Amino acid sequence: MRRVLVPLLALLVLAGCVTVPTSGPVERHSPAVQPANPGVDIAPVPPAQGASPGLIVEGFLHAMATYQPGYSVARQFLTPQASGEWNPETGVEVYSGGYPPQVSGTGVVLTAPLIGTVDTQGSFTPASTQYHHDFGLVRDADGQWRISRPPAGLLISQSLFASTWVRSDVCLWDDSGSWLVPDPRFVPSGTIGLVQTVRAILAGPSRGLEEALRAGPAADGSIDVPSVALAADGAATVDLTGGVDLLDAEARRSLAAELVWSLTSLEGVSEVRIRGNGAVWELGTAGGVLTTADFGDGAPQPASTGEGVFLIRDGSMQRASWVDPSADPLSLAQSIGGASAIDARYDGGSVAVITDQGTRVRSVGVRDGVVRSEMSGSRLADVRWDRQGELWVVLDRGRGQRMRMVRDGQEIAVDAAGLPVGTIRAFSPAPDGVRVALVVENQGRSTLGTAAVVRSADGVRFVGWRELTGATWAPSGQPALDVGWAGPADLLVLLGAGGGGGAPRVVSVDSAGAVATDVGPSDAAGAAQLAVSASGRAVLRGPDGQTWRFVDDFTWEPWLQDVDAVSLP
Repeated sequence: MRRVLVPLLALLVLAGCVTVPTSGPVERHSPAVQPANPGVDIAPVPPAQGASPGLIVEGFLHAMATYQPGYSVARQFLTPQASGEWNPETGVEVYSGGYPPQVSGTGVVLTAPLIGTVDTQGSFTPASTQYHHDFGLVRDADGQWRISRPPAGLLISQSLFASTWVRSDVCLWDDSGSWLVPDPRFVPSGTIGLVQTVRAILAGPSRGLEEALRAGPAADGSIDVPSVALAADGAATVDLTGGVDLLDAEARRSLAAELVWSLTSLEGVSEVRIRGNGAVWELGTAGGVLTTADFGDGAPQPASTGEGVFLIRDGSMQRASWVDPSADPLSLAQSIGGASAIDARYDGGSVAVITDQGTRVRSVGVRDGVVRSEMSGSRLADVRWDRQGELWVVLDRGRGQRMRMVRDGQEIAVDAAGLPVGTIRAFSPAPDGVRVALVVENQGRSTLGTAAVVRSADGVRFVGWRELTGATWAPSGQPALDVGWAGPADLLVLLGAGGGGGAPRVVSVDSAGAVATDVGPSDAAGAAQLAVSASGRAVLRGPDGQTWRFVDDFTWEPWLQDVDAVSLP
């Protein structure tokens, strides 16, 4: 789904994938479309002679947002000692716009809500704290005001980030080598962003995901990326040097798949050519031209998904048509007693349902109508298929065993110790089947986050938990109720009304929690469930069984009534 983000909600953050980049062109962009092509350079302005303390700080803040080798212009606003000590590559702090530095006498202080931080790998972490910094203005030997206490790294406002940086969906192989998994980073638009994306691939997974994703082929620094050139026809040429010739054919193809899927996540890149120490990698294609079609088997998202809409309604399992919403739903299985949750497999070929007042999980083949008993127990609350064909079952418990799984007809142990303590209120596997999004409730607080799954013959466990709540798009008065993946690295989140009187709403959020926009609806009195497909379809269900189909931002069409649960494959 292509969107233009609401300015007050939009937030993009920066960092190079290995270090914060210190050179390259900058361009203005819309966060929704992730442009990679170079744009108009915005040259930073050095300090003017006789500038006041307030102008010095404002100039420094703007210069930090414009990338130059070594941030040479930004350093001109600092004292010689501060310039020597300041290291912009240590990370980034992003603060909310609308809070200009306050001047008092010769002091200049910035106090503003901190929106998030970015580490040296380019990974974003939302924040909800107050930022306070005194820049320590002093006069230099020439009587000019200069900053003696700069921030530890980069400090940039929300609006400046939104105008110059994009999300790069760095795609890395899962630990089995079967699927490519997005590991989002933030890079500057333009050629430097392409270079930083390639360096991130070579370096490997972000912190916390090392067990779930394969290590990069050059984490030891044996391969370098001197350049990535983008032609007008959308072809990106990646030059690799160093130990790249030591990669065998399988390793080259694996790396090529990561490069192609990652670089083409940026708008303007449609195909990739790879050169190792000057020699073009043919890989079976004429002229070395590679596209995502050459690596479809490991795509981060299945090529096609089922188009039906599956319901629990009037005591039966039904299938409705998304293409023809006016058609009457067809019955799949009659007399489903005590049904409470439903989920369709991504291909729409099988549907799982919790029945008998939360004590049994059954699956129904959509074509043959065969009903199978998958699991029995107590307090079974929710059920979800993943891409690998595993069936996840969430239990209504805050401690102890909170999840169960069926794999190839056998129950597999689920270790949820890597997740926050509390009751899992919503659970959604990503299209790649490796990452998951969850809403966990503990002592009245709902926490939205993501994690990755590590699989073994004996069971599964979670690693790399990252909380997404705390940003401006998720106020404490509106708790997260439900979540679903609307693409390889994007979520739709249902926020409840909360105690502040706000209406329930759906928010489109990237899986790093950095970019968000409200998509409505504007007239729903209540909401109980949000069903989402990886193709971007969505259905909202109210507590009275009324449903709404998502058409476009703030356009949700009233649809079926008396629906107890709904699922989109």
